[in-house]
Amino acid sequence: MEELIEELRATFLFEPFSEEQLYWLAAHATVESLEPGVYAFTEIQPPDALWVLLAGEWRLSRTVAGRQVAVGTSSTPGVWAGWLPVFDQRISLGVQATRPSRMLRIPKAAVQHMLVRGYPIASHLITGIYDGVQTLMMQTRQQDKMIALGKLSAGLAHELNNPAAAARSAASELRRVLSDGQEAALLLATAGRSPDQAAALTDGLKGLLHHVAIRVAVAEQLDPLERSDREDSMAAWLDERGVPESYDAAATLVDAGLDVAWLETVVQRVPPEALQAVLRTITVTAAAGALVDQVERSTTRVSELVDAIKSYTYLDQAPLQDVDVHEGLEDTLTMLGHRLRAGITIRRDFDPSLPRICASGSDLNQAWTHLIDNAVDAMDSTGRLRLLTRHSGDDVVIEIGDDGHGIPPDIQSRVFEPFFTTKEVGAGSGLGLDIVYRIVVTQHYGDITLRSTPGDTIFTVRLPIERPDDTSQTVTLGMRAEAEREAEPA
Repeated sequence: MEELIEELRATFLFEPFSEEQLYWLAAHATVESLEPGVYAFTEIQPPDALWVLLAGEWRLSRTVAGRQVAVGTSSTPGVWAGWLPVFDQRISLGVQATRPSRMLRIPKAAVQHMLVRGYPIASHLITGIYDGVQTLMMQTRQQDKMIALGKLSAGLAHELNNPAAAARSAASELRRVLSDGQEAALLLATAGRSPDQAAALTDGLKGLLHHVAIRVAVAEQLDPLERSDREDSMAAWLDERGVPESYDAAATLVDAGLDVAWLETVVQRVPPEALQAVLRTITVTAAAGALVDQVERSTTRVSELVDAIKSYTYLDQAPLQDVDVHEGLEDTLTMLGHRLRAGITIRRDFDPSLPRICASGSDLNQAWTHLIDNAVDAMDSTGRLRLLTRHSGDDVVIEIGDDGHGIPPDIQSRVFEPFFTTKEVGAGSGLGLDIVYRIVVTQHYGDITLRSTPGDTIFTVRLPIERPDDTSQTVTLGMRAEAEREAEPA
């Protein structure tokens, strides 16, 4: 008993107990030794006692939307879980030893005795309940949303992939039909001509149309001023040769990457009497090719978006995977594309040799989402977003920076606090960076730091490549914070 009392006194939970209270507790509680994988209690069999970790490590888990989700692990002596008379028993958890562990089991009657008699344990229990429930509810909401998004993406994949594939197939078939239509038009145009004339006209026009198709596929995007100048010169050239609706035709030909110099070569290759018909044929061919390319790009984009959603949520994958950080960042950029298109330029400086890391991919993607979304807000949707990755020893380092207005020095130390926000009233919940902190530091044993001056804000995330063990590293229900508070010097 003396050894047990010394062990109890060394924990933050029982350190304030008097000698008499420690002896009473030791007489009314039992010490249980659990091997790895053994449960102290489960969701199906709710706890009938308060359990306190003395040595080893345990993991808390619960079922969310049909999936077993790790809520937290801890190896800090004095952390507790289990039955309390004021705890909401609807929040059911399971506690499992992850390595050989010793736990103190305090029966219901003994817990009630300590609370009624004013033992100095109530403040710890109340703090743990408050912090733990807040953390648990936040995690549950996040997990429910990600699971719901994953199910939605599965439904979208089923509903959209088939029609998207059909549209791509139809676009390819349309390209073939247009080619057949050109062949038929050439046959009609050469009817009644001599064989030599027909062959010359057919070969020349086929070569021109083939060249047009190539130019359409590789056409560059012009800036508005250069595009306008080319359209004006092209329209004037077409007017001189009697081509109707010259401005519409000029816009189509410029979009196809053609210019007046190229059209001059056409003049040299076709008979004068056929020039107007050839020019109209080229215009129609360019317009049709551009439309077919647009249909193919659009349907491909639909499939890419569905794939990005599935990858972003890590649907139907284990809680821990070998995660490619670059893929997660790119998937997040795809998901936030509607926010980035307005005026955000993206600079990527990715380390091509960056190794995969053992992590929860969907949780990390949530962290990237909050950090990038905050960066966009800081730039008022116009500026440069910087993404950098590098390999540093046993860690990978990810930097997310922006050139926005920055964070004042006097509040930088508070940005990771729950409900603290620098945004205007009603514009933010103050939970984004708190969630990032929990995901990076609490769940993945990583680190996140901030450096900010006006025009240069950088969040640096450091994550271990390999996890310290094979279990989820989420800290138990806010109890680590309680332990840290007790360890701080007065």
